[in-house]
Amino acid sequence: MAANRQETYIQKLQNYCTTNQIAQPQFQDYSDPRGIRTAWSSGVLVHGREFRAHLWRDYRYLEQSREEAAEIAWKTLNGLPVTNAPPVVYGRGYPAMSR
Repeated sequence: MAANRQETYIQKLQNYCTTNQIAQPQFQDYSDPRGIRTAWSSGVLVHGREFRAHLWRDYRYLEQSREEAAEIAWKTLNGLPVTNAPPVVYGRGYPAMSR
């Protein structure tokens, strides 16, 4: 017997692309070295627009980052509000070194 699982945002986004006859979403993973550890995040490209996950995670949770990016894309493309979304900043700023 198959379990009743809720459709993931990745699946919803794939269905959106199929329904609207556009190319399937393309996921891109990003890494950011932070001392001895590396943080990971994801973005998804849909119809020429990139949507990025807001949080950086350990590599073990990269699939959650892809799901977050898919959720942001799906909600934006369907005109729904994206809740708890911090402003998107694509570059990291480092403080100036004092001497």
